[in-house]
Amino acid sequence: MRAAPLGLPASRSRRSRVKARTAIIDAAMVGAAVILPSRVAARWLEGALAVSLLITLLLGAATTVAQPALFTVHTEAAELAGHQVQVDVFLPAAELPTGVAIVAHGFTRSRARHQDLGRSLAAAGVIVVIPDLPYILDHWGNGKAIVELAHKLEAGALGLPPTERSHLVLVGTSAGGLATVLAAAKLPGLGGWVGLDPVDRTGSGIRAASQLTSPAIVLLAEPSSCNLYGSGGSIAQAAPTLLRSTFLHGASHCDFEGPTNKLCRVVCGQSSAEMRALAREETVTAVVEMLGTPHTTPTSEPESAE
Repeated sequence: MRAAPLGLPASRSRRSRVKARTAIIDAAMVGAAVILPSRVAARWLEGALAVSLLITLLLGAATTVAQPALFTVHTEAAELAGHQVQVDVFLPAAELPTGVAIVAHGFTRSRARHQDLGRSLAAAGVIVVIPDLPYILDHWGNGKAIVELAHKLEAGALGLPPTERSHLVLVGTSAGGLATVLAAAKLPGLGGWVGLDPVDRTGSGIRAASQLTSPAIVLLAEPSSCNLYGSGGSIAQAAPTLLRSTFLHGASHCDFEGPTNKLCRVVCGQSSAEMRALAREETVTAVVEMLGTPHTTPTSEPESAE
C-alpha cells in the first residue's frame, strides 16, 4: 500500500482523490452548479461542443446559400478577323446591366490576365466581354477584330441582347490599349474608351486618339521599357475628348492586369496586390462613369492617384 502524504491521514487522501475526479459544470448551462465525475463532464462537454459546431456550420452554409451570386461567367467561341478565338463573358446578376465593356489584353498575354477586372466590373453591374486577340504583333489587325466584335454585340451575339453603341465601352491594356483606341476611332457614338497604360511605338495610337469622338480616360504607370517610358501620356494628350489622365504613383505596367504572373514582374517591374486593386478600382469607376453619368468637360490636365 502506498503511504499517504506526510501528516495527511489515508482516509482523507482517498477523499481528496475522489474530489479531484469531479468537475463543476457552468451553472449558466444547467441552471445550477452540478457536480459530476470528470469523465462524465468531459463527455458531456465534448457532445455539447460538437452540437454547437454542427449548428455553426449549418448556419454558415445557410447564409452562404442565401447570398445570391453577383455574376456568372461562361466562355464562348467566336470568329474575329477570320480567326477562331475564345471569349469570356461575365454576366451581372442585375436584371438591367448598365452596359457592356470589351476588355483587350496586352502583348503576348491572354484573356486570363483580366479575370479580376471582369469580376469587378460584373459585380458593378456591367456585362464584360474579354476575347483572346487573334494577333500577336498586328495591333491594327487586333483593332479591326475589336471593331468586328463591337458590331457583333450591336447585332446581338454571344448570347447577349443587342447593345446600343452608346452603351459600349472599350478597355485595353498595353498593346490592347493601342488596339482599342484604333477601334474606338472607327466607332463614332461609342460610350467611351479607357486606356490602361497604353503603348504606342509608331504614332498610330496618337493619330487614332486625335480622331476620337467618344469620352476617353487614361491610367498611367511609372515610366519603364514596357510602356515605352510613358508613351501612353502622348495618346492621352492627343484625345480631344479626354475626361482625365490619371498617373498611379508607384504602379508598374503589370499592375493593370490581374492576375499577373512572374514573367511580367521580371520583365516589367514588381506588382503589388494593393496597387492592382487601386488600378482595378479606377478602371471600374471610369467604365461606370462613362455608362451611367453625363460626361464632364474634357480636360488634358493629368491627375494623380496615390
